[in-house]
Amino acid sequence: MFEYLRKFREHFPGRKFFQLIDKVYDMDNLKDAWKKAKSNKGCAGIDKQTINDFAKQSEQHLREIQRAVKNGMYKATPVLRKFIPKGENQLRALGIPPVKDRILQQATKNVIEQIFEMKFLDCSYGYRPNKSAHQAVKQIKKYVQQGFTWVIDADVKKFFDSVDHKLLMSFVAKEISDGKVLKLIESWLKAGVMNEGEMEETTVGTPQGGVISPLLANIYLHEMDIQIANIKSVRLVRYADDFVILCKTEGDAERTMKQVKEILTGLKLRLNKTKTKIVNVHWNSFEFLGFKLEGAFGKVFVTPGKKAIKRFKESIRRATWRKQPVKPENMIGRLNSVIRGWGNYFKIGNVKELFGILDGWIRTRARTFIEKRKSKFARMRISNYVLKTEYHLTSLMTLLKPHSL
Repeated sequence: MFEYLRKFREHFPGRKFFQLIDKVYDMDNLKDAWKKAKSNKGCAGIDKQTINDFAKQSEQHLREIQRAVKNGMYKATPVLRKFIPKGENQLRALGIPPVKDRILQQATKNVIEQIFEMKFLDCSYGYRPNKSAHQAVKQIKKYVQQGFTWVIDADVKKFFDSVDHKLLMSFVAKEISDGKVLKLIESWLKAGVMNEGEMEETTVGTPQGGVISPLLANIYLHEMDIQIANIKSVRLVRYADDFVILCKTEGDAERTMKQVKEILTGLKLRLNKTKTKIVNVHWNSFEFLGFKLEGAFGKVFVTPGKKAIKRFKESIRRATWRKQPVKPENMIGRLNSVIRGWGNYFKIGNVKELFGILDGWIRTRARTFIEKRKSKFARMRISNYVLKTEYHLTSLMTLLKPHSL
């Protein structure tokens, strides 16, 4: 499908894409979307249908989705409002669509994502094929080493709650002329939210939790990317709604800050004044995607931020809580999952010393949990060797040395 879309763009560079709806409801595409939805798991929406429920009659459900879209009878279902922790004493609102909507959103994303990938700029790293947070952080490090040491550490205030529907649909319509696809996307934006049993209209914003929401965010902020890319002597690195702008002088940074405010105003967005700041990497550190970046001795050092370390320790404490009624082997299994996930994300930084310190602390937590369940007559201390060989406790340090695994 991508090859077809690419050739269309090559032959007709100025034309919009049309007749896409049939590619959206193509059964092979729906089946692929179902596989992705099933692998992502997730909870049920307001219809209370779980992934397992859908799987029992998946063929029939997929045909029903196909028929509804093909006949123009498909209706988006309101999303279920859920709240998850975000930092200290904060909650992030998620909108959970029902399984059928998640599948159709994925099927639509499979088609239109490839269209917009042909126009997105290289400065955008979030939720894109073959792009990652690691690449974004490494790119920032390169720019700093090239002399772009003045950084606008930006934060958009409530981005997902502020997306203007008319503007977003106009940006989508720049590339797509298929009215049925446009109507489908708009129906998800305006589907509404079920919050504690009460229905709320959604006249603005795009719900975090929807499969297609990250792509829509990139489409919306692509307009910002273009305008900032046209500013001379600055470099932009963006991951979804998190971005930094790097400049060579303080004057460039201050002028660019004013321009960015104007650009965001045109998109009906605002900077968070309390979280947006201008820093010089050699004097102050800044955080991006959980990493802390700071300059010293002519180099750029990348380490996990304080909040990231604190959250990691909280996760380790929960996994090694001594009063939980589980066997040591099960506790270690859960603990290893936390260690690998966090360690593999942050291992690209200057973390050797930190990982060594954390490993010692983790072993103490694990050892205390296991010894509490030993016989009161067993007084021998559990060695690091036993933790590694018999209990198979993962070490953060080994994640830095793949050959030693």
